[in-house]
Amino acid sequence: MSNTHLEPAELIQAAENLVPLLREKAREAEIARKPLDEVIDAIREARLFSLMVPKCYGGHEADLDTFFEVSLTLSRADASMGWLVSFYLEHAFWFCGFPEEFQKEVFANQSYVLAPATLNIGGGKAKEVDGGYRVSGRWQWGTGIIHADWVLVGAMVASEDGSMAPLFFAMPREEVDAIDTWHVAGMCSTGSYDIEVNDVFVPKSRTVSMFDLTNATSASQIHNGPLYRTPLIPILGFASALSMLGAAQGALEEYQSQTKAKIAANQARAGGTIKDEGKPSVVAEAALTIDAAELILRDVLRDVMEQRDAASPETRGSWITRMAHAIFMCRRAVQDIVSVTGASGSRLESPIQRALRDISTGSNHVLFDREARYADYGRTLLDQPIQSMMV
Repeated sequence: MSNTHLEPAELIQAAENLVPLLREKAREAEIARKPLDEVIDAIREARLFSLMVPKCYGGHEADLDTFFEVSLTLSRADASMGWLVSFYLEHAFWFCGFPEEFQKEVFANQSYVLAPATLNIGGGKAKEVDGGYRVSGRWQWGTGIIHADWVLVGAMVASEDGSMAPLFFAMPREEVDAIDTWHVAGMCSTGSYDIEVNDVFVPKSRTVSMFDLTNATSASQIHNGPLYRTPLIPILGFASALSMLGAAQGALEEYQSQTKAKIAANQARAGGTIKDEGKPSVVAEAALTIDAAELILRDVLRDVMEQRDAASPETRGSWITRMAHAIFMCRRAVQDIVSVTGASGSRLESPIQRALRDISTGSNHVLFDREARYADYGRTLLDQPIQSMMV
């Protein structure tokens, strides 16, 4: 594989080139309940998996604005695949916060890494031993485990003074088990199986503090680019939110295509009479809502790129709340589109129905807990401290 990095416009075009394949294979992958080898190989060939990897490792070192466009482009075609690829990309970003010795090991033979990662530090336990840790546990939501090279999991570790500290651990895919629990209503083709680890030894060089990772403290000490001064949680937020925006935009596009075809057919049969298909006012409101949601996400993107790790916890919390609000807007818009699609919108093979299933599932990501996010944003408006640590 060439080590020549691609420019942002080339990466975005590569994503556009993949759209027909993702659309064609979306239903097949949903039925399979996992990503298809053919699709993953095509994305690999397009060299998108190296998007956030530093140039010193052969990556493209593209910033958040390119990540935004690539993720959204893929998600319009298939929200599940957009979600999976976005998570692969931002999980590669996680590796940039691990010790440099380990990073060189990971990227020694290829300019990307495919890995699931979980923020659920309560899923397992780790005990410090000579030279590293013994890790055991079981973690849900292992997005990316099907084609993984490495796996990232978190657990609490007791310090010498008795206090507990959250650490992340990296281990080769062959040292963990994937448990197929993925029987879900939406996001089916992500294949987000459980991850089980049974007493695996992890060297200290393959560990990093959760706080150093999420605050970009360790990554910014190793890599100079502005991307590596960006807190992790907003990047995770974009990976999730853009998939939901893409689902909504894809549903609207499909509705327009279907309805225009019906209108044309009715015109041909009725000698120019246009039948009022699908309650245009309802769809107009949905379209405007989706546009507004995109504007919110683009405004957050601009703010994140301006402030990065200089942002206060309150500002970071507002970023995630605004993302969550945009997602809820998209979900309502898709529900409205489905309501005027007619009986055909209930068919499982319908892209509009799949968008509804995907957005109904994906919008429940823990990062976008509605009550918690709105409550924290309300506290910020009243100059009160926020409570969430996921910022």
